[in-house]
Amino acid sequence: MKNEPGGNRRVDSEPAGRGDALHSRMHAWSLPIAVMAAIPAAAAAGLALEGTASWIVASGAAAIGVAATLLASGRAPSAMQQQGDAAGASAGEHAQDHAPNESLLRRAIEVRSAERTSLLESLVDAVMLVDAHGETRFANRAASEMLGEQVAVAGTRAAIESLPPQVMRAVQGVAAARAGERRRIECELRDAESTPVVIVVVSVKNGGDDLAAIVVRNVRAEREADRMKSEFVAKASHELRTPLSSLCATAEMLADGEITEETQRAEFARIILAETARLGALVDRMLDISRIESGMARASFEQVDLAALAAECVNEQQNEANRRRTALSVGRASAGAIAAADRTLMKQVILNLLSNALKYTPEGGTIRVEVDIDNLSRSVVVSVRDNGLGIPAHAVPRLFGKFYRVENHERVAKGTGLGLNLCRNIVESLHGGQIGVDSQVGVGSRFWFAIPLEHAGRKAA
Repeated sequence: MKNEPGGNRRVDSEPAGRGDALHSRMHAWSLPIAVMAAIPAAAAAGLALEGTASWIVASGAAAIGVAATLLASGRAPSAMQQQGDAAGASAGEHAQDHAPNESLLRRAIEVRSAERTSLLESLVDAVMLVDAHGETRFANRAASEMLGEQVAVAGTRAAIESLPPQVMRAVQGVAAARAGERRRIECELRDAESTPVVIVVVSVKNGGDDLAAIVVRNVRAEREADRMKSEFVAKASHELRTPLSSLCATAEMLADGEITEETQRAEFARIILAETARLGALVDRMLDISRIESGMARASFEQVDLAALAAECVNEQQNEANRRRTALSVGRASAGAIAAADRTLMKQVILNLLSNALKYTPEGGTIRVEVDIDNLSRSVVVSVRDNGLGIPAHAVPRLFGKFYRVENHERVAKGTGLGLNLCRNIVESLHGGQIGVDSQVGVGSRFWFAIPLEHAGRKAA
């Protein structure tokens, strides 16, 4: 302000360069914002290929991208300036209007940038932003954990050098291409474990810079699941083929009239019935396991006296034990061993454990069932002890897997290798219990399972 002669005051209009200076300051923010927008946008593009909830990242990128566009074009500050001019405010009032607006906008940008950075840091996949030369602009926490702390050092090539060489070629390829161009690479990291990964490289354009976002996903779990599925199909096919081949051969001999004697025909009929029963049991167990694993199967809980149930199972297997000249008995049964369980499924588990013990216990052996209450864990423990062949230590971790059978045991008795897996699913998945085995080769085995006295809010009697 200036004093005019006569004491009158004159208010100068705002200097012409002040609005332009504010515009320049706001425009300077557009570059870092655009970079911050590019990172989640590229991450979203890469993660979308792998089924991640990329819409969260993409929405954040869109929000920052809009702000960056407005600032880069100068629309945001010019709008404020137009409002100030339209109001006809004085130069002092105009300057005071701009200061808080600029501060608020800067604060909003900082908050949004921090949110997007936190989002990227929380991803389980490694996300990095590099330039066409492979120098790091950004790396999230997962990248440091997967590839080493050095990859997060900006301006170095540590990130790109920790990845296989084809990644750098992909970076150069997409950097020279249009925005959104991507490359997908399946390879292994150069670490001690040769971790299998899927790498997505996406082109990111930021003004005059040609950048590339790199998303690295560890797919070891997926590969292991695929391997197990393939192994299951192969083993299931083998197990199904054996009884089918026997049935086909027997039926062909009968159909061709090669079997004329009545006694032989009766014997072949028994073979057909036996193989059909074996095939049916195999299919039933596969279906039972599938229903449990898919969550379709449900247990019907009631109060079950497991001591009485164990005695019932022993009685049912007594004829088979006598035929094999094996002593089968209930060795110990605690009173009050009552738990909330599905009686039919529990009987299936106990009968399967008894059947296995009878198969792999030589004549003259002893099998004993014990039922105890574990007050510490509030559970009922059922054990089946035998003095049979025993199980090698290396086989124990795989014993409850699908179709697994101990090598030396295959010659002793037939089996599908699904019984113990079904028992584990019944005990653990449907009853929330535990199942295991303690064994020593040549001495014998103890198969056991434990289920809680109380289940799903139901109290045991």
